[in-house]
Amino acid sequence: MKKTIMINLGGFVFHIDEDAFLNLSQYLENLKKHFGKQQGAQDILADIESRIAEILHEKRPEANQVITDGDVAEVIAIMGNPVEIDQEEPRVEGMDSGRNDRGEKRFFRNPDEKVIAGICSGIGAYFHLDPVWVRLLFIVFFAAGGSGILVYLVLWIVVPEAKSTTDRLVMRGEKINITNIEKTIRVEMSDLGQRVGNLASESAATLKKAGKGSGVFFEMIGKSLVAALKIFAKILVFITGVMILLVGLGLLIAIVAYLSGWTGGIYSDNEFTVPAFPGLANLLVGCDFPVVYLQVILFVLLGIPAFMLFYNGLRMIFRFNRIKHLGLTMLNIWIIGLFFMTWSGFRIYNLYKYHEETQIKIALEKPADDTLHVMFMAGDPGLKYLHNEKFSLVDDQFAVITPDRELFLVPDIWFEETSDSVFSVTQVTMARGRTHAEARQHMAAIRFQSAANGSCLQVGPFARLPKEVCWRGERVTLHVHVPKGKFIRFDPGFRELRPYLYYMMNSPGDSLFQMTDSGIEAWTPGQK
Repeated sequence: MKKTIMINLGGFVFHIDEDAFLNLSQYLENLKKHFGKQQGAQDILADIESRIAEILHEKRPEANQVITDGDVAEVIAIMGNPVEIDQEEPRVEGMDSGRNDRGEKRFFRNPDEKVIAGICSGIGAYFHLDPVWVRLLFIVFFAAGGSGILVYLVLWIVVPEAKSTTDRLVMRGEKINITNIEKTIRVEMSDLGQRVGNLASESAATLKKAGKGSGVFFEMIGKSLVAALKIFAKILVFITGVMILLVGLGLLIAIVAYLSGWTGGIYSDNEFTVPAFPGLANLLVGCDFPVVYLQVILFVLLGIPAFMLFYNGLRMIFRFNRIKHLGLTMLNIWIIGLFFMTWSGFRIYNLYKYHEETQIKIALEKPADDTLHVMFMAGDPGLKYLHNEKFSLVDDQFAVITPDRELFLVPDIWFEETSDSVFSVTQVTMARGRTHAEARQHMAAIRFQSAANGSCLQVGPFARLPKEVCWRGERVTLHVHVPKGKFIRFDPGFRELRPYLYYMMNSPGDSLFQMTDSGIEAWTPGQK
């Protein structure tokens, strides 16, 4: 029969047999002798006792279970002996000593390197990452709809702070033994001593100055105000840095998205669409330039300023040293991009340099009842694309791109007052090219139907270009000359085409208009 003893160790109450008690007491006494003369010895011993209590509690969780000599031997094997500490060879940084120093790992908030709550530094300690990159990731999530703030607040609430030395070791995944406990507390005491020393030096310097006379009091107040202004300036710089970083990041994402075509078409007032850059560039210059060439040049010209905003925002937030020669390198690359863009601009200008146009008169009979009926040409191939999405090119030119890659241009229709007593119509067709001959060639390739039949003007809904050709300024414009007081009635389908929306947006259902002193206006029954 063995005698058992009740002890309180690290806040836990244990029943322990006499032999185990003697061995544990001897082990703790050896630790006191080993650490007795070291700075922070009391904290080291308290943390070691707490860890021993945690291990024994895990092995014997029930209060009536007795701690045996074997249990104590296992604890000593886990924690290590003071003799082993003295005999341990110094480890060379960057080399593996052969020992497995990894232990249990848990996620804690790190109070030693915290900016707000220690979440980012805790994640960095857990995954062995620089906390700067974790903070940067949270800023990116904040820019993407503010999700970073929500995640940070949730982690702040649910993740405990590493308050003890044991918590800090578990946070980094290091074994909780007397070697690591001593090492951690020694570092903490060193840091604390340095902070206290700095504070003492500052206090001594302040007291020394204060003894020089009553005028120093006002000097101290002034310096306090300067210190407060410095703190305010740092906060202002931080906030400005966050704003600059978010602007730069947003611009970079927008530039990459548009130039690569991720955005698709960009809608404007739900009436027409601006094509994504690859599609627009292919329509305008794709026959003569590789689109990827223009994408790279524009990314250099637009992306480098956005990147430098992002980079300087990072520097203002995290205050790291400037990357040597980065600004000069980016400037040189940007200047090279500007040179190539200027050269490309001259080449693109030459594609549209010369202009050719032709005018034809469409003969009209005198419309009955002083009304000209404007309707679509029956059987025109473009009628089946009337409801398709309209794309905006340049120079207020709208078009439909068919599944067969044909370009259908929306014609311009202008209604102008004439002093004559009869209606008249002039059709103007134009195109551009590198030479006059090429411009005429492009103009001859346009297919557009128009004709007069009695009091009706029949027009095609689109001017068609051949398949797989680029737009070279082709345009068809109808100038309809209307005597004052006369009427124009449109085919209801013109509402879908919207070549002159400002005429029709507020008109009644039958689309009847009258030429007045103010130009063409919607007419309603009973109007004089």
